[in-house]
Amino acid sequence: MLTETIRHQTDEQIIDATLTLLQSQSYDQLAVTEITRMAGVSRMAFYRHFGTKEAVIGAIVTQLTNDFTNEAQTLPRDAKVVAEAFFEFVQANAIAIAVLLNAGLREQFYPPLRDVLHALYSDILRENASKAVAVDYVSDFTASGMLAIVIRWISTGMHESVSDLAQIAKEMTDAQNKYL
Repeated sequence: MLTETIRHQTDEQIIDATLTLLQSQSYDQLAVTEITRMAGVSRMAFYRHFGTKEAVIGAIVTQLTNDFTNEAQTLPRDAKVVAEAFFEFVQANAIAIAVLLNAGLREQFYPPLRDVLHALYSDILRENASKAVAVDYVSDFTASGMLAIVIRWISTGMHESVSDLAQIAKEMTDAQNKYL
């Protein structure tokens, strides 16, 4: 058990160092040597735990995606509730998400979160849809729209409240529901 605790602690040190460094440089500029120095671990430990800096980013994205996926499993299939939960999740993880965006890593975190949102909105939209064939397209559009809102929200300083954004997302979903 102690070994697992140490392993987890080393993983967290490497992840934290990576996120800290990405606040001031792009992913392409990031070097494993800098990560290990800031994390206070050896290069051998880095390679044993992650192997590559891509794997560190993958671990960050996986953790973010898993956290929201776990939360999403307990949500009622209601557009406003889902939107509020998603924006609260983004607010709680804003630093990590902003770092990924600013480091040019949008394509690493965007698809997995879009897939989670797509599944949620597919369930919501399918309940009242008369054009079932269009649900996948509309839910994909909705999921992408939610992420576009997040990107704009973060890039403009997150001044709007979670409730305001959830209302916008609900109205967006209601409008698309009329199409179905």
